[in-house]
Amino acid sequence: MMNNKNIIRSLMALLLTGFFSCQKQTGTNQEPLYKSAEKPAAVTNVRVINIAGGAQIIYDIPPNPAIMYVQADFMINDHSKQQVKASYFTDTLVVRGFAKSTDYKVSLRTVSRGEVLSDPVEVTVHPDTPPYLAVKQSLQIYGDFGGANIQYQNPSSADLAIVTMVDTTSKPEYVYTSYSKASFGNFSIRGFGAGERRYGACVRDRWGNLSDTVWTKVRSMNEIELDRSVMKALVLPGDQIACCGSDLNVPLRNGYKAGDWAFYGVPNNGKTDSLPERVTVDMGKPVVLSRIRYYMRKNGGAEFRNGTLKYFKIYGSMNPNPNGALDESWTQIGDVFELVKPSGLPYGQLDAADQAEVNNGTEFIMPLPAVPMRYFRLVILQNYSGGNGLEMASLKFMGDYQ
Repeated sequence: MMNNKNIIRSLMALLLTGFFSCQKQTGTNQEPLYKSAEKPAAVTNVRVINIAGGAQIIYDIPPNPAIMYVQADFMINDHSKQQVKASYFTDTLVVRGFAKSTDYKVSLRTVSRGEVLSDPVEVTVHPDTPPYLAVKQSLQIYGDFGGANIQYQNPSSADLAIVTMVDTTSKPEYVYTSYSKASFGNFSIRGFGAGERRYGACVRDRWGNLSDTVWTKVRSMNEIELDRSVMKALVLPGDQIACCGSDLNVPLRNGYKAGDWAFYGVPNNGKTDSLPERVTVDMGKPVVLSRIRYYMRKNGGAEFRNGTLKYFKIYGSMNPNPNGALDESWTQIGDVFELVKPSGLPYGQLDAADQAEVNNGTEFIMPLPAVPMRYFRLVILQNYSGGNGLEMASLKFMGDYQ
């Protein structure tokens, strides 16, 4: 049996061992494990594949396990230097961020585990057009309600910033920056009154490259509730007719709420064309639309059923063909619109979110650029029962007068 003195000695030894093992490592412990000063061999057989704003560089790396990585040093513009490293276990690295589609020099070196660099191998790359410049070419600025709308294409989904400005006194002022890598961009800057002014936009990438500014003079519009007292139903040849005592003028006069039996449109038996079912409204004066709110029929059985709109198109005209044709006298606004049932429940089943949509109405945003119109046409592609009849309690129009 171990006596007390031996026990104490053993404990002291354990404590001292723990103390010294926890001491901070200093001195030579921070030095590289590989202390060789031998210069590694350089890469060989270098090939270049140019890409948008960069290049893929392929090479043969010497079969030397002392090499840790390959390092590329290069200038991306007149003032910014970049460095990229690739592991010993790959034969490819990618250099990005170049400001233009022109020649750039890239210096390649192997680096040993002792941090010794090889002699440089210089290669020339010629990037394709950088994404920020390509996106700049697609910038479009439209007049919007309370400001301007900026749209652009970014097919490579590059991580970019769209910087917007306004110029009202020949002195550009910064407004807002939108960050995105979406393939299509669409945003608005607001807070401006109605009137013409110059809006600008430029593109910046994550390396700090900045495009020239695209300037466009556009008219900002007020957004107001359009006067329904001057609106009226217009039944052109082929349009749906009001069934069972309903009237298309009622949704134009009703309060903004869901209700029973305001308008129920059915196909016109005398219709001779092959065009989809539609209804037409005379807005009373030329307007541009920003939003439309549709209130469906509400009676405990019509909500998201029967003639509730599901898929439809919208057209505008200043002077429609009196024969009712959906021809060049009409301009389609946007693409196909869809009234989405919030719950996604099967036909005939509704939850609280669906009921709220019924009571609040469904809003549809009109795309830009705004299309001036006096006549508004709703083309019914399919209702919630799979047919093409139309039921609605009210319509609310927002926009501006021309």
